[in-house]
Amino acid sequence: MTDGNPSLHDMIVDFIASKEVKLPVFNPVALRLQQALHDETAKIADIERMIVEDQVLASQILRVANAAFYKGLQEITTIRKAIIRLGIQQVAHLALTVALHQSYRKASGEFLGYQDKLWRHAFASAMGCKWIAERCGYRSEAENAFMAGLLHNIGQLALLKIIEELRAAGAIGSELPESLIMEILDSDMHTRQGYLLTRKWNLPDEYCVVVRDHHQDSYDAGNSVLAFVRLNDQACDKIGIGLHRDPQIALAATLEAQMLGLGEVPLAELEIMLEDSVEMAGQS
Repeated sequence: MTDGNPSLHDMIVDFIASKEVKLPVFNPVALRLQQALHDETAKIADIERMIVEDQVLASQILRVANAAFYKGLQEITTIRKAIIRLGIQQVAHLALTVALHQSYRKASGEFLGYQDKLWRHAFASAMGCKWIAERCGYRSEAENAFMAGLLHNIGQLALLKIIEELRAAGAIGSELPESLIMEILDSDMHTRQGYLLTRKWNLPDEYCVVVRDHHQDSYDAGNSVLAFVRLNDQACDKIGIGLHRDPQIALAATLEAQMLGLGEVPLAELEIMLEDSVEMAGQS
């Protein structure tokens, strides 16, 4: 921006304050499924009924449930079969994954390129965080780790939506330097906006905290899921899954790897798994 004109950062702040911004709206069925996970009285029939209300969501869940990384010996042809094979929790999380992927695909032009990278990072983070949890003996946290990894950078998607709306409104030019867009996406605005979104969607506190704190210098070292996300972020950056690539990152030297007791060999396995997950992201 030229001197005397507001910066893109200032315009985004003002746009958010004006309440004109249309932040990503989440699939209501996926949200209800997440809330049902905390209802001890929820039954398979209840979960099935929620999903079949949205035929598009149901068909996509079946497609993903039959993808290579979920596939069993027999094809899953109904939502009930998906629930029986994968379990209520995993199907509910699968619905959230499918719904979130839809949000990452609602763009055009240059923004679609950014959103594709963000989606691949989100999906790799979900797979990586679940892998770390299982490898480090936190199996009971594995599904929560998956969801935390999937959601942690949702604020970056929100910021892209805001920039796109500013452009549509004529507030900014048709071409923005990549360095400027990256500066905005990397700023602490993405954690603040992500936190507001997860609160708006009434998601569990543990996910909201991860979204808010995954870049903080000072954080709760006792929060294992947050440690999974922070370590996986650095692994993704090392091999270039997402917006950044820094092959000089020494994962074994990170505080999170040391806290979790992960050495060179398992961290190399993590990198291989993350690279494989990039291909899976296109199937979800």
